[in-house]
Amino acid sequence: MERYLLERITDAADLPDEPAPGLPLVEIAGDRRVLVEHHCGVTEYGRQRISIKVKYGCVTVTGQRLELTRMTREQLIITGCIDCVSLERRRRQ
Repeated sequence: MERYLLERITDAADLPDEPAPGLPLVEIAGDRRVLVEHHCGVTEYGRQRISIKVKYGCVTVTGQRLELTRMTREQLIITGCIDCVSLERRRRQ
């Protein structure tokens, strides 16, 4: 409900599309770096695939020589040769 209210306020104020506070943000910098903010932890880690749990599903990064170069409670950074970044939404109950 809170997310819906924030989205409606943002739409009404005609503000740029920014994620509501606390929602995941994924930034891709070329084909070498991915930043994920507001994550819920790493669920899979390998040199060709890294999966990150987020509030509404899972973000998966695939590529070559992938490495988790920084991880804090709020954000993580993946570097390497990025081929694909995908989001798998969790089904709503």
